[in-house]
Amino acid sequence: MEEIKLLILRVTDACNLYCSYCYARGGESKKNMSWEVAKQAVDYVAARASSFKIQFSGGEPLLNFSLIKKIISYVREQGLKATFQLQTNGTLLTPGLVRELKRLGLSLGVSLDGMPEVNDSLRPFVGGRGSTLATIQGLRNLAAEGIKVGLTVVLTRRSTEELPRLVELCAYLGNIYGLSLDLVRPLGRAQDNEILPPDEELLRQKLRATLRRAQEISSLGGPVIRFREVERIKYLLTHGYRRLYYCYGTTGQSLAILPDGSVYPCASLSELPDFYLGNIMDPHFSLLQAVKGKPWWQRKVENMEGCRDCPDKLLCGGGCLARAYAYTGRVDRPYRGDCVLRKVFIEWALLSAQR
Repeated sequence: MEEIKLLILRVTDACNLYCSYCYARGGESKKNMSWEVAKQAVDYVAARASSFKIQFSGGEPLLNFSLIKKIISYVREQGLKATFQLQTNGTLLTPGLVRELKRLGLSLGVSLDGMPEVNDSLRPFVGGRGSTLATIQGLRNLAAEGIKVGLTVVLTRRSTEELPRLVELCAYLGNIYGLSLDLVRPLGRAQDNEILPPDEELLRQKLRATLRRAQEISSLGGPVIRFREVERIKYLLTHGYRRLYYCYGTTGQSLAILPDGSVYPCASLSELPDFYLGNIMDPHFSLLQAVKGKPWWQRKVENMEGCRDCPDKLLCGGGCLARAYAYTGRVDRPYRGDCVLRKVFIEWALLSAQR
């Protein structure tokens, strides 16, 4: 029997930003998910999970906020054991909306790639105006309600250059509990616009500088800025666990549902034919049957080319499936940038354990 852990609902394709690297091409379509599709997805997962997370994505998911509220209400009425997370660009976070999000108990991730000179060029509003100040105001509105958030940063060549400065901004804002660093994938508009990732040396140099800067700020009495992958590695080291798989997408434990009901293992693999699993509205849909025989299903780090002889493989899990496919066209070996990113994180986690 399936044991699903994560349900990603792309509740809308509409977006008020026009990010230059958006894999989902947010804003090019205005299609919203219907209640029928959302309910079918929730019911399917609820029948196959003891507890699970629902992540609302887009586009900009707050543009279909009425559906999000209806889903949360339904889940609670049914007594389901589910938590809720929403990934937003932050520009729509007015004081009133923030209070409503707080009442709903949503955990929030906000996307921001750097200071205005970087973020405005990568993440403009539709029409070209910079979005950074609007996102920062949204973060300040969250802080006013005592809401802490995680910040998601897409690492392009340009945003990586300025990463240490972004940590300083996080410290100034005061309500950023952690950073999630996501190397750009050459999919969607990133491929169209030839948005480049950092080269290995730049990534290594700037990531180490960023980790040091976060530590310096904390040692001087500032807030602690955590890095999601470092914390995960510390947890594995402390508990003696092994990471055989990178994410639920490779184990058949997650569903990403598009507005029309199309199912993929991961939001980042949406609309790629090799990863299409069916439609949630099909009465005969079975995730377990859909993933069987797929070359990426149960992609274990110990069997991956370039991973099996790596001493850090069981702290890494093999890297992102979507990035591997986007950069190499294969699923059985990692993207080299992922290796660099995780080796720096592992190095830092091991140093932290010695302090």
